[in-house]
Formats: sequence, C-alpha cells, structure tokens
Amino acid sequence: MRKLASLLFIMCFLVGCTAEPSSKVKPTTIKLTPVDLFQGSGEKFKPFLGPMSGAFKLRYAGNKPNVRIDIDIWENGKKVSNAGSIGDLFFSTDEQIASDEIEIIISINTVSLQNDEIFKQVKLNVRHDSGHSVYTFTVPWDEKYGPQGLLQHSRPMTFQASESIHVFGLHATSTNGIRTGDLSPESLARFEKAIIFTLHVEP
Repeated sequence: MRKLASLLFIMCFLVGCTAEPSSKVKPTTIKLTPVDLFQGSGEKFKPFLGPMSGAFKLRYAGNKPNVRIDIDIWENGKKVSNAGSIGDLFFSTDEQIASDEIEIIISINTVSLQNDEIFKQVKLNVRHDSGHSVYTFTVPWDEKYGPQGLLQHSRPMTFQASESIHVFGLHATSTNGIRTGDLSPESLARFEKAIIFTLHVEP
C-alpha cells in the first residue's frame, strides 16, 4: 500500500496534480484620444483646413488589428449610403518601425461647381511613424442643408477591437435652427442629414 501511495505521489509530482489555470489572452483594445488641431500655433492651419475639421489619435494594445474607417451618409436618423472607406489603417511597409499609434485628421469643405452643383469634399490624412497618407472623397450635397455642426468625441475612450465605433461626423439641417448632438445612437437618430465616420475591425 505504501508503495502504491509513493507511486501516486511521484506521478502527481511529475505531471502535476492540480492543473494550472490557462492564461487567457487579453483581447486587443483601441484607445481614441481627441486632438485639438488649432491649439496654440496650430491656429495658423485653420484657413487651410476650414472650420469643419478635427483630429484624433488611435492606439492599439495587443495584436495589430485590421481596422478600416467607413464614410457613410445618414438621412433622417438612418444610414442610406456609403461614400467611401479606407482599410488597414495601421498598415506599415516596414514592420520594424511600425507604430501602434496613428493620428487621423479630417477636413470637410463645401465645393461649388459652375453648373451650381454642390458637394462636400472630404479629406482624410492618416499620419504614422513612417509617413502619412492623404485621401480625398466627394459627397453629393443639397444646398438646402445650410446650418451644420461637427460631431466628435471630447474625451479619450477605450473600446474592444471587435466593436464598431462612430468616431467623427458632420450633421446639417434644412431648417434655420440646428440642435446640438453627439455620436450616440440616440443623437444620430434625430439628425436630418449627416456624414458619419465609423471604425470597423476586419476579421
């Protein structure tokens, strides 16, 4: 009996009688930090970027996510179309100098053509350690949507990389009065017209 007990003790010692809890891999998170474009000396860039401009930084923790940003058109509280998208925001041709942080600058300006056609010109600049990339999109626009305002986060926020998050936007109305709002679903549902920028993580 003693030999059996000793044998069991040795086996437990070798293989481990109590299983070690498996360490869970922490999910990738993304932190958004608002940036004041025109603070201090940055005020000199306002005439070039226009008042309907903003910026924010994105930093991930964990495995590098494949993140894209969609530019969507909303009417009467609902998404009606897509005006463009940019994929793989954290892409870098040189992994040795690849950064876990990027800065996104967005500028939205109204452009009028000679035939009285009006559209919004959206410029989006993605800045990272190895350089920057600039993208331009055009969004058809009706001149009846006069009063307009920006939608952007005022405080840093952290979210799971599996979530879709509204990160920036412009809303407008055809009436003389415009209401305040933010990027929450409740607020978006009240907007007559809007251009909304949304982050998605590709699988």
